Amino acid sequence: MANTKLGNHPSWAGQSVEKLDSTKQLGRSDSGKVFMLDNTSAFTINLPKLSASIAGWNCKMIVQVDGGADISVVAYGLPAAGGTTEDAETVRYLEHSFVGGETGTVAGSKDGFTIAAATTVSDQFEIFTDGTTWYVTAFMHQVGHGAAIDS
Repeated sequence: MANTKLGNHPSWAGQSVEKLDSTKQLGRSDSGKVFMLDNTSAFTINLPKLSASIAGWNCKMIVQVDGGADISVVAYGLPAAGGTTEDAETVRYLEHSFVGGETGTVAGSKDGFTIAAATTVSDQFEIFTDGTTWYVTAFMHQVGHGAAIDS
């Protein structure tokens, strides 16, 4: 199944909901969207290229189907495992757990993050940029259902 838009958006200030189940390069027009994720098979999501002109870009990702495969969310131009080209080392990642109130942090900037095969339906990832760095806050059933990617 291809990535598909769900519902309509005129009453939500241009925002929309889109289901992702395969590789996607996000762009400027994806700011404000909510992405429903189906990790039945592994795929990669690339964030837009960083620049001062996209400061304020944001989105939310919610696990809708916990199919047991990893989803890699990486900076612009990077492969699923990360790398040293394009927007490498620009993602700051922090996770919070619904169970036990645990918090996990990853020191320094990384290439991206993994939405692990062990995720649970409703695990969520909020992504924001100031134009130079990506900031990710994850709210998950259990710490460890996500991880930083750094090659």
